[in-house]
Amino acid sequence: MSSSQSGETIAHPTLDGLLLDAEVISVATDDDQAVVRLHGAGTQAEAVVPLGDFRVGRSDVAMVAIGARLPVHVEHLGQDGRRWIASHDKAMRLAAFERVLATHRAGETIDGEIVGQVDGGFSVDVGVRAFLPASQVSIRAVRRPEEVLGQRCTFKIIRFDRNRQNIVVSRRVLLESERDERLGRLRQGALVEGCVRSFTEYGAFVDIGAGTEGLLHIEEMGWSRVRRPQDVVTLGDTITCKVIHLDKDKKRISLSLRQLQDDPWLSASEKYAPGTVVKGLVVSKTDYGVFVELEPGLEGLVFSTGPIVDPQDAAKLGNVDIGDDLAAKVVDINLETKRLSMVLA
Repeated sequence: MSSSQSGETIAHPTLDGLLLDAEVISVATDDDQAVVRLHGAGTQAEAVVPLGDFRVGRSDVAMVAIGARLPVHVEHLGQDGRRWIASHDKAMRLAAFERVLATHRAGETIDGEIVGQVDGGFSVDVGVRAFLPASQVSIRAVRRPEEVLGQRCTFKIIRFDRNRQNIVVSRRVLLESERDERLGRLRQGALVEGCVRSFTEYGAFVDIGAGTEGLLHIEEMGWSRVRRPQDVVTLGDTITCKVIHLDKDKKRISLSLRQLQDDPWLSASEKYAPGTVVKGLVVSKTDYGVFVELEPGLEGLVFSTGPIVDPQDAAKLGNVDIGDDLAAKVVDINLETKRLSMVLA
């Protein structure tokens, strides 16, 4: 009598561990399982698959229908000796693992989502779980995990242990490659757009793309005196700068905002001819006078000593404070040394 006549399914003794195509023939929600017919093993064997394998995310509804064709991994023979126990979830993970292996062997990159923080780094979903060491997330150290959690990125597989199903990926090696390629194309004098990433006492670091950073020195932020980088640019600002120095070996880039602005001294002789009365802001004081800013990047010295200074004016200058407005008369201008001499008007 055949198995179909007896109502029993004869289990094939060599199905353990096989990855097979299967067809759903019934769904039993009360038993929380689906029954599938196995194909490709020379037998009409059946297996049961937990409905949990077909639930997406946190949904309570199993997304499976009678007649559906899907892969399963045969685990072992059930206690009844008739049906096998199989897993669709494991079959999908094994298939994904093989795809990742093929990607690794081909030397290709792989896309994935950074889904969680673990000891020493992050967990990445690339179809299967992979490990992203903290040192391989970016060229710069990641100080806050929330900066990268949930991001979809492209990765390079740097280690693959098939026996342990252990996959290690890196984003940093790709960023470094992009950076080196960008540096190779970059030229001194070029205009670049970038994002202000961090500050130091002497300037700001600007990300100009592909993990490439340049230093915008405080002296290159404008023609006027800058006391704090934050007075000129803000964290997160997108700015256009000029590349004024480039060391490709040391991967150092110097940037300038000042060189994109007109030098105020180029037109100073026309604006501030001797005898011209001007008004400006007192920016500093010395024993011999006060410096007055007439416009950004152009200052003049109002003398408090010397033969051209009226003694009464000298006394008046003694009462002037930084931040005061002051009227003065131009006595001399030297474009070569960029010096402008004045007395009180």
